[in-house]
Amino acid sequence: MTQVLKRLTLIAPRSMEAALAAALLEMEPVLPGFTTAAVQGHGEGFTRANTHERVRGRVDRLLLWLVLPADDVPRVLAQLQQRLQHSQIVWWVEPVDAMGRLA
Repeated sequence: MTQVLKRLTLIAPRSMEAALAAALLEMEPVLPGFTTAAVQGHGEGFTRANTHERVRGRVDRLLLWLVLPADDVPRVLAQLQQRLQHSQIVWWVEPVDAMGRLA
């Protein structure tokens, strides 16, 4: 039986990178790993943007990806919500059709 994988994507203020990374690294059972990137958000919702972001028309954000077994997604989200309740953390889940290494 093939394991069903999901990609959990989180978008958060860049200032939360250390707290998010710590929360994920300290989870039990241990997660398989994650990737982070500094990104810029565009669109509506600039009420919490600082002056520099308002002038530029985009906000600085952290993008975080995890690929994990589908059954682990609710546990990870519950633990993150318990530890880091924050209205500026946005998440979504997507299917992973295939994953592997090229070597």
